[in-house]
Amino acid sequence: MRADMGKVLVERPRLRRRGGDSRPGKGYANQLKKYFAAGNSPPSREGIKRRYTDRKHFNEHLGPLRRFLDSNVGRPWDKVYSEICKHVDRNNVVQKHILTHLFDYVVVHTILIDGEPCRGEAYAGRYGKPLRTSGYRHQWYVCPKSGLLRKSKYVPREYKHPAPPRTVRLNNKQVCVDRGGRWELIAVALLWRCNDRSPAYDSILQEQVDATVALTDAILYRDGDRYAVSRRVLSRKELLGYPIPIEWLK
Repeated sequence: MRADMGKVLVERPRLRRRGGDSRPGKGYANQLKKYFAAGNSPPSREGIKRRYTDRKHFNEHLGPLRRFLDSNVGRPWDKVYSEICKHVDRNNVVQKHILTHLFDYVVVHTILIDGEPCRGEAYAGRYGKPLRTSGYRHQWYVCPKSGLLRKSKYVPREYKHPAPPRTVRLNNKQVCVDRGGRWELIAVALLWRCNDRSPAYDSILQEQVDATVALTDAILYRDGDRYAVSRRVLSRKELLGYPIPIEWLK
């Protein structure tokens, strides 16, 4: 490990403005123009940071730490950790912060369940959870049998979008929607596009809506700019009178 790794990780050039732009803030050039237009000279003294609207802030560079862990996969964790501590000054608050990120990446307390590495921490409901379900893209762990540093396989999380409800459109003013196992007849109407109109009250969202506000996915019946005027639960006898597929009613 590099002897100056502690500095490499935390002492990179810190960002001043958004995106790392180090140019003066907005309006600074116009201020100078006003000075010259009035026949005055700009201030004779000025702070170094005065022209920047945003001050410097803490900026970490953890790529070398991840590459170091990758290059030491298969080595005893005790030796890897002692090597890191050798080059990190624990009396320096900034450098000591590296160890916090280190244990975000490396899971020290692990157990094997059916041969799969899982978390062994007995707090926050983590015990027994597979490491592959971790939210970290980069994840290492200490083998509970050999004490060697291993890398966990990253498996991206699958985000399942809820299936849209079953909907049967009767006409431009009525629609049947299966809401939680109950079929409802919902009367809909167009939202007014004129700004002088008062907002309409949606009976499902139970709030005022208008054409200028983006309606959420909670409006399951939406077709264009429509809102729910009224709603009622349909009886079994009424359902048979609407063009709803029989298999949906089972």
